[in-house]
Amino acid sequence: MKHYKYASMLVLALVAVLLSAFPAMAKAQRAAFTGTSNFGGTLNAGEWTHLPSGNVRARGIVEVYHDVNTDSRVTGEETIISNGNFRPAPSSELGLAGYLWGTFQIVNEGGTWDGTFTSEITADGEYFYRGVAHGSGGYEGLVGHWEAYRNGHSGPFALSGWILEP
Repeated sequence: MKHYKYASMLVLALVAVLLSAFPAMAKAQRAAFTGTSNFGGTLNAGEWTHLPSGNVRARGIVEVYHDVNTDSRVTGEETIISNGNFRPAPSSELGLAGYLWGTFQIVNEGGTWDGTFTSEITADGEYFYRGVAHGSGGYEGLVGHWEAYRNGHSGPFALSGWILEP
C-alpha cells in the first residue's frame, strides 16, 4: 500500500510538470526556412574499414558545406562530422547505401548552431537527412530542425526546416 501511495504521488508530480511545460510550448513561434547546402570540401576523410562481407564502416568523416537559406540565422558555414555503416549498392553513384549519423555546427555572424543528425543513402542514391540543433550566441534559446534531400552523389542538398522561438 505504501508503494502505491508513492507511485501515485510520482505520477501526479510528473503530470504537473508536463502540464506546466505545455503553455510555454504553445507560445513558441515556428519560423520556417528553405535553402540549399553546397559541398565545400573534405577536411578529414575519416577511417574506412572494408569488411569481408562487402559492407563498409566509416568513422570520423569531416566535411564543410555552405548553407544559404531564406532565414539568415541558418545561413553560414556548416561543419559535419559523420560516421556511417554501408552495404554495397551498385546502382548508387557512390556504390554504397546505408546510414550515417553524427554532429554538425553552423556558424555565422549572429551565432552558432550545434546539433546532431541521422541520414540515409538509399540503394538508388537518394540522400535523406534530419537534424536538430540548439543555438548559442545570438541564437541562445532557439531550437532548429533541419531536413535535407539530394538525389545523387553530387549537387546541392535541398534544405527545409524551422526554428522554434520561445
